[in-house]
Amino acid sequence: MEGLAGVSAWEQCYPADDDAPEYLAGLAALAADTNAAVAGCCDAGATEVVVWDGHGRNRQRAFTRVPLDPRATLRRLEPGQPLRLGGLDESVAGAVMVGQHAMAGTLHGFLDHTQVPKEICRYRINGEEHGEMSQFALHAGAFGVPLLHVSGDEALCAEARRLFPWVATTATKRGTGWATCELYPPADVRARIRRDVAAAIAQRAAARVWRLPMPAEVSVEYAWSGPADAIAAIPGVRRPHAHTVAWHITDPRFIYNWPSPDWHPA
Repeated sequence: MEGLAGVSAWEQCYPADDDAPEYLAGLAALAADTNAAVAGCCDAGATEVVVWDGHGRNRQRAFTRVPLDPRATLRRLEPGQPLRLGGLDESVAGAVMVGQHAMAGTLHGFLDHTQVPKEICRYRINGEEHGEMSQFALHAGAFGVPLLHVSGDEALCAEARRLFPWVATTATKRGTGWATCELYPPADVRARIRRDVAAAIAQRAAARVWRLPMPAEVSVEYAWSGPADAIAAIPGVRRPHAHTVAWHITDPRFIYNWPSPDWHPA
């Protein structure tokens, strides 16, 4: 939700109360941007559109409160080893991300973070810094599905151009600090999302599936050593630094699974 058109405050994404007016405005923005992307898919001739709500604070309930374009089907993120995105398989032609934010540590990224705001400083795959966009691209790539389009702030769009040059982007705002930004007119942004998603699908033959040789190393640098202490106790986890833990995955679908009593890395 941090990268949505019209979202300019932490409280719109992470409210203390489910019925806070700021959060309700954020949910309305989520529906508007998502439905613009769905319309773009349909404009390009999609026969099926699947939507996942990946914003943790929503607890996958956002679209019980705001309307989803009826041409789309809402599916769930299903916990497990590996985590599963319902409906994601080899039959999917391409994936898009709506309202995404830049990775942790991005200058001028509005509410930039990776997984846990204010706690994780850096997230690396094979030694290179990545964020949640890369996690999704790698997970989808396990099924042969390319990332085609992302919408978010200018910093997120620059991240996409640097890491995945084939991915089309739609900028929704310009970050001016961690919690400040200059919004672009939401109606104009949503029209561009619809247009850009349709164009990305039409040109999907030029897109690449992002794959990495396995095993791959994942490392997480925390702002303090406490969270690293707990993860370092899991078998298969290395501790290269007081604030940092690292582990290997043997399958890209495990990119969303962090070491826990239920899941031990390779």
